[in-house]
Amino acid sequence: MKVLFVCRGNVARSQIAEALYNQITKTSDASSAGTQVDHPGETLCARKKRVGASNAVDVMNDYGLSPNNKVQKQLTKDNLKEYDLVVSMAGKRYTPKWLSTSPKYRYWKISDPKARGYKVTEKTMKQIEYNIRNLLLG
Repeated sequence: MKVLFVCRGNVARSQIAEALYNQITKTSDASSAGTQVDHPGETLCARKKRVGASNAVDVMNDYGLSPNNKVQKQLTKDNLKEYDLVVSMAGKRYTPKWLSTSPKYRYWKISDPKARGYKVTEKTMKQIEYNIRNLLLG
């Protein structure tokens, strides 16, 4: 199943979800995007250098999820065509209506760990992993 994971900035939750899904399924069927990406095309590692510590990069590295070549991507309507399911963790106010009304749309209420420390980001990753495993169980 081709899955697109979405969050607001495509910096933490959706990137973690993409990496986890692909690791768990041993595929490359998942991708990620953001509804309000500030620097499209910027790698997560370059972002870490530019803005300082990035807990998402650190957590991904520590769990073998390799964020090295992950870039921020902006969500577009055309993205929907490529996927069977679009899982959004972006808050409702950051979700375009064309996405929330799509039959492919599913919402996971997972808070943004932005600037709340390593442990919060790690907890977020574990919530995402739990949801992915439930998704795969059907």
